[in-house]
Amino acid sequence: MPEKSAIKKAPQAKRKVYNNFDNPLIYAFNNFDDYLEFCKYINKFLMKNTYQILDSSLYLYKSNYYLCIYMPNLDSKNLKSLHYSLVEFAKLINYSDLFERKLKEYGKVIFKSNAINDCIKFFK
Repeated sequence: MPEKSAIKKAPQAKRKVYNNFDNPLIYAFNNFDDYLEFCKYINKFLMKNTYQILDSSLYLYKSNYYLCIYMPNLDSKNLKSLHYSLVEFAKLINYSDLFERKLKEYGKVIFKSNAINDCIKFFK
């Protein structure tokens, strides 16, 4: 039987948790109607303050609409709730910091800021 000092524990894999809010979270909507439905949903079912806390913008690029959410100041429970609501209507974009640059250069700005809140105001 080997000595206790000779026995080494197998290294444990650590889960990578995405919590770097320096980069935006970007979600792709197939069309503007899907984005409107998301805004109606969030206004009706999520906390009213959730979408007002978020700094967000909306772009049109290659026939899709992209919602960029910057530095969400939400606790993890509300952030998860928002994410799960978003993926019902849209797809999360990987490498969002690179894609954001592409949107800013080639995309058409629909809402420069307060995209969720302004959409709710304008399209009630």
